[in-house]
Amino acid sequence: MRVIVIGGGAVGLCVAETLSARDCEVTVIERDRCGAGASAGNAGWITPSLAAPVPGPGVISAALRWLVDPSGPLWIRPTLSPAMVEWLARFIVGCRRSTYRRTLGALQRAAARAGPGFDAMAARGVELELHEDPLLFPAFERGELEHLWHLAHELHEAGSTQRFERLSAEELRAVEPALGPDLLGGVLAHGERRVRPELLSAGVRRALIARGVEVLEGMPVTRLARDGGGWRLDGPRGTARRAEAVVIAAGLASAALLAAHGVRVPIAAAKGYSRTYPADPTAPRQPLYLENAKVAISVFDGSVRVSGTLELGARGLALSGRRLAAITAAAQRALPGWRMPARRRDWAGMRPLSPDGLPFIGPVPGLEGVHLATGHSTLGITLAPLTGELVAGLLLDGARDELLAAFDPARALRRTDKANIGGAQ
Repeated sequence: MRVIVIGGGAVGLCVAETLSARDCEVTVIERDRCGAGASAGNAGWITPSLAAPVPGPGVISAALRWLVDPSGPLWIRPTLSPAMVEWLARFIVGCRRSTYRRTLGALQRAAARAGPGFDAMAARGVELELHEDPLLFPAFERGELEHLWHLAHELHEAGSTQRFERLSAEELRAVEPALGPDLLGGVLAHGERRVRPELLSAGVRRALIARGVEVLEGMPVTRLARDGGGWRLDGPRGTARRAEAVVIAAGLASAALLAAHGVRVPIAAAKGYSRTYPADPTAPRQPLYLENAKVAISVFDGSVRVSGTLELGARGLALSGRRLAAITAAAQRALPGWRMPARRRDWAGMRPLSPDGLPFIGPVPGLEGVHLATGHSTLGITLAPLTGELVAGLLLDGARDELLAAFDPARALRRTDKANIGGAQ
């Protein structure tokens, strides 16, 4: 089977890698450079303990408190856009306790299968910077400590078998000496992993090229049109590629491609930020998640990355000094012994978020041969190889994995009266 994957981020590359490993003839088309988008500067976590939907109980009330503070962990940009208003209405529905329990269960089942997907890619020759240290959740307030333990209990109720340890301040500081004197205790989550995301993208790209996969960069898709029993993708200057099946893994741009065919995909931009510092002797040696501040601290070979914030409805990639300062300050409060180097690399990226917090993985109704693989929000790295396995099983074997019922795009897509702009049916 010939398949075109639109999008060269972590998800698209992993879909292409899995398909090519099963002898598909694959082409990857990326409008920029592979891995240049949301995959370029995120935390890189393969994290069952944080595999939870963004919408949930208490999120709306917290967002309203942070509405007047654009440096807060979650900020929803005020808008009168009809599409965004509709998205927010569906997001609010996703915050209901009953909906949250269902979506949390689906993500926990997916996260339990995430780690083996990376092992399988590595066995196939993909080069990764892979770390397997447990994840630390330090607490500096009594309420934060109890909340962390409640979250661990909630994950177990959702089906997680992950092991959590409740540690005293002394025990936690023995694991991470850079933690400050205000530490009350915390939780240690086992079974966590992380990769350097930009190296993941580069490693998958190299593996694809070594297998003879066509990887086209700097080529935006200008038109997706039916072509007999398959599809034709047009690019600038008359370039075209044909395939029996298309997988759209282009993040936020996925919606525009399908809008031309009268399909509306509800995806919002969820902008995140990071600062990457060179490692030094005072830097943390373990990955940490600061629950109250929603800040992730990743330790890679030779560097430490601080990342966080979720800015819904963001309009561009301009760096916000206020937001970058906020995540830096949170990390410094937790780790006062870390003398952050003046040299650093700042980054912002857009993550595609669905209203219920679940990704869209599966066929697009009414467009035979077209599949979606997007909307992963903050779990793009965690779920990238698994997404490849789900898509490959569906395309090549007709396998309806039980997760596909939860991730089915049909649950949220809308038809419009717009004609098929750019392609005849």
